[in-house]
Amino acid sequence: MCVELKNSLNGEERKMLNIIMVSSFAILGAYSIWFFFKAQTYQPLGLDELALMWKTHKQKTECEASNIDTLLLKNNEIVGYKCSCGANYHQKRLVTQRVHTFTKNKLVPTITNRFTGIGELNKSIEQVGLNYSHIKQI
Repeated sequence: MCVELKNSLNGEERKMLNIIMVSSFAILGAYSIWFFFKAQTYQPLGLDELALMWKTHKQKTECEASNIDTLLLKNNEIVGYKCSCGANYHQKRLVTQRVHTFTKNKLVPTITNRFTGIGELNKSIEQVGLNYSHIKQI
């Protein structure tokens, strides 16, 4: 049956079918390259990482800000911050990269970055010694 279909196509129809097939494979290839090498998603920040990134920002840019202007949250997880000097930091990773889990030690994976509410987030951030003005959901 496939041979009959192939023989029934004239030269014009074969050209169109070849163009459609080549363009479909080119689009699929371009999308695959983008997905594997460019597509990104947010990676949650641990409180220690947040404090370290804030201190690094202040040292590198000689920022005079005394606190973080806005904490950026996605699904109740800290994914970045916005400084009052205008600097933004978003922790991102490639979609195809393995997700890093935060553990206290190698034996017991107990600490998670997900907060159940704003009150728990406030207590945790105060323990690290960071101050902020706003919380923004992304």
